Amino acid sequence: MIKLGEGTFVSYILGKRIKVIAIDEQIAKLYINDEYKGNCDLPFILEKIHSLEYKDQDIKGLIEDEKKMYEELSKIIKNQTISPHNE
Repeated sequence: MIKLGEGTFVSYILGKRIKVIAIDEQIAKLYINDEYKGNCDLPFILEKIHSLEYKDQDIKGLIEDEKKMYEELSKIIKNQTISPHNE
């Protein structure tokens, strides 16, 4: 999450731009992809965004691991020779 000045926070989670603008110490305006979604509890939403950022990183890591595994399996399959004899 990036703090863009006094009371404005921005984050990108799973391709969505999350923007939080503090009204006071407890209330904030929530925007997702620049669309106003409503007011929310500031400490709660900042905590949730922080949690989702970690989950987002985990998901991206799993996707990368899956891609690597697929590439490795593809190489193994390409390099195998199939015996013409029934076993």
